[in-house]
Amino acid sequence: MTLSEYLREGTADLHREAESSAFVSRFMNGGLDRDTHSRHLLALQTIYTALEDGLESLKDDPRLAAFHLPALWRRAALQADLEYLRGPRWHDEAPVPAARTYAEHLRALTTDRPLRLVSHAYVRYMGDLSGGQVLRRMAARQLGLSGDGVRFYEFPEISDVGAFKSDFRRRLDELPLVDGEREALLNEARSAFHLNAVMFAELT
Repeated sequence: MTLSEYLREGTADLHREAESSAFVSRFMNGGLDRDTHSRHLLALQTIYTALEDGLESLKDDPRLAAFHLPALWRRAALQADLEYLRGPRWHDEAPVPAARTYAEHLRALTTDRPLRLVSHAYVRYMGDLSGGQVLRRMAARQLGLSGDGVRFYEFPEISDVGAFKSDFRRRLDELPLVDGEREALLNEARSAFHLNAVMFAELT
């Protein structure tokens, strides 16, 4: 079994739980409001800043270099969305505590266990390119947004999402690992889902 298959199968139960969470159900059932949407983006801004700072700092690492993929970076899009939705002082607002905990965890990994950032890149970006596109359509329709306010979900530098996802999986599958690292990556991917679940609960 390839690493990408191993991660997908090993997180399938948590993926189903995420899809049935109260937060996602609210999204899908027409209950999203602009404040909740923007608070979600504020939380994500905190998380993606930590993740992308880490990936940027490790771009010369022999194994992590394959996951330095700026076409995926979400910070600029999130900043634009937040400025549109919450105004120029959005950065003075505090995200939900779970987002800060998540970001602190990512910063600790960058220093102590950098390989595990790959698991978070897998969970976050592959999710954004897959189910995230459904959420984009729902948010745009419910909130009357087009472009501004939902740029987080848009990847203008990726012309073929399917091909990009296949390439990302190939990078995972070609990652050289030693004993125990495969299992560690799965455990970290599961941690990513758990951290996200706590954030969803705080946003609901």
